[in-house]
Amino acid sequence: QHYKSITFIEGMLDEKYRWIAECFRDTMAGVFGGITAVYSTQPLDTTKVKMQTFPNEYRSVIVTLSKTFKQEGIRGLYAGSIPAVLANVGESAVAFLAYGRISSIAQYMTGSKSHQELSLLSQAFCGAGSGACASFVLTPTELVKCRLQTQYITGKAAKGIPTTPFAMFMHIATKEGPLKLMRGWTPTLLRETWGYFYFFGGYEAAKKVLMKDPDEISLWKTAVSGGVGGTMCWGFAYPIDVVKSQVQVGSLSPLNAMKNIYSEFGYKGFFRGITPCLMRAFPGCGALFVAVDYTKLAFDKVVFKPY
Repeated sequence: QHYKSITFIEGMLDEKYRWIAECFRDTMAGVFGGITAVYSTQPLDTTKVKMQTFPNEYRSVIVTLSKTFKQEGIRGLYAGSIPAVLANVGESAVAFLAYGRISSIAQYMTGSKSHQELSLLSQAFCGAGSGACASFVLTPTELVKCRLQTQYITGKAAKGIPTTPFAMFMHIATKEGPLKLMRGWTPTLLRETWGYFYFFGGYEAAKKVLMKDPDEISLWKTAVSGGVGGTMCWGFAYPIDVVKSQVQVGSLSPLNAMKNIYSEFGYKGFFRGITPCLMRAFPGCGALFVAVDYTKLAFDKVVFKPY
């Protein structure tokens, strides 16, 4: 059964309140999607960050996973998971909220009656706009996550640097200054804008291929579509992510980080850690979109009236 956005007591709530309800729905869908994505794939994210920032020590996925587990235990594999959850929850909540609202603006500007009537290119550009919005929330939480994931290697944990997310957040804010919490925002903005163009574009393209009815909800088709979008996102945006990690863990500017990576490793340096990233992208983003779509469906059943 399909649902359309009609308020549950027809005629009692005007467009403004329906718009608010849809904003809340999209935000909560992003929250549950972000939580699901993180805990299903966090060890591979830790692996990715270590291979990006210390490529001489961590040369492969297996070596990184086994060495991290041996030295730090299961806790080491899930290091930074709390800021990762906060990052992904914040990112997904803002991204899906922005995607829905930018889509509404695009529909108004093009005269489309629904999101499905927008062209694939328009949907992809809506995704790029949502990624730009998400970068403001994502930068400080990713900074804390990357610092926590790599401090064992840098030896900072032994020097009294905080080892909990909140303590690390406060340490950066007080010792380095509040503005330093936005360290790495420029590459994050570029990564999110470029990546989300393919994230939502790939998802919508896969849905058009797999689902004849644009309103259809299918567990495996949604998971596959989300996996395709996630894989395209990281496949195209990964080199920018490598630069971002170097900037946030070290003290280099984005340009100097790029020069340093290329001079030491050549163009291959921009793809260090891409294997665990892509291994994580398909199931993680598949789980994210399943959680998002089914959260929206549950919300619609409660709040919106079926026809």
